[in-house]
Amino acid sequence: MKTEIGIILAGFFLILGISFFIFNIHNSGITGFAVDSSGDITQEKANESIIITEEMAMQAISESEEVIQEMQENNFSVIYMQDSLTEAKKTFEQARYAEILRNVNSTEKEKQEARVALSLVKWQEITYADVLFYTEDIESRKTIAFFLFDKINVEESKAIGANNETKAIFEQAKIAFSEERYDDAEKLLGDFNLALEKEKSESSVLSGISEGAKNFFQRYWIYIIIFLIVISVTGYFAYKKFEKELLTNKIRKMKTEEKVLNGLMKKTQTERFKENKISGLVYNIRIKKYQERLQEIKEELPVFEERLEKIGKHLKKGFSKKEFSS
Repeated sequence: MKTEIGIILAGFFLILGISFFIFNIHNSGITGFAVDSSGDITQEKANESIIITEEMAMQAISESEEVIQEMQENNFSVIYMQDSLTEAKKTFEQARYAEILRNVNSTEKEKQEARVALSLVKWQEITYADVLFYTEDIESRKTIAFFLFDKINVEESKAIGANNETKAIFEQAKIAFSEERYDDAEKLLGDFNLALEKEKSESSVLSGISEGAKNFFQRYWIYIIIFLIVISVTGYFAYKKFEKELLTNKIRKMKTEEKVLNGLMKKTQTERFKENKISGLVYNIRIKKYQERLQEIKEELPVFEERLEKIGKHLKKGFSKKEFSS
């Protein structure tokens, strides 16, 4: 009995140990691959497995040259791309020399030439894969350039009917595109569309107001005309009454000034001829000044009085008609 129990316990622990071992193998990635939560090999390990050869780097540079040629044929600016291509070729040469230094079969002469070429460069980290950084950037900019070019052509027709401020944004986008500032060009095209939408919205509101006003006038035009006539007549007589008050005050002031000037002339004559307080020169200056002002009053006063009389008759006639009609 004890023997049977021992066999059963041993079998149980054996099964438990095998299960634990299998579980640990599965979770520790003992197969040698870095596995993520979905069971796929990570991108980092996949990238490490790709080796860029000299031929692949040369092919990438050749394709970049073709891209630049295509861009030039379509009248695109390629200054940035040409700079990137120059850096790609420079990096290619550095990677070639670095490979010579890594290759145990390279001759001493080749190694010496490579050391001189890479004397100021940390060549240990340079590979042909670094060339792709520039060539892929060139290809990416080509895609962006053609996308923006097509977008600008589409938006061109929209800009024709836009206001000056909105058109200015579109022109700035075109300038940014021609200068290879693609990020700025894309942002400005977005701003242009927002401004265009705002413009259309405002235009729609104004159109609605205009249509509403038109419908209102068509429905109540007779009342509007009567109202305008009443306002015009009332405003006219109110203005005439106001003008009458102004003329009345002006005439009153001129008559008062005339009396004051006559009094000053008499006083000046007394001070000169009776009291002998002022000289002949002062007397002549004062009298001349008083007489000139009196002459102006005599010329202006009849004109103002005549205007006041006409306004008075006009208002009286107008109010009589209003009273009669009422």
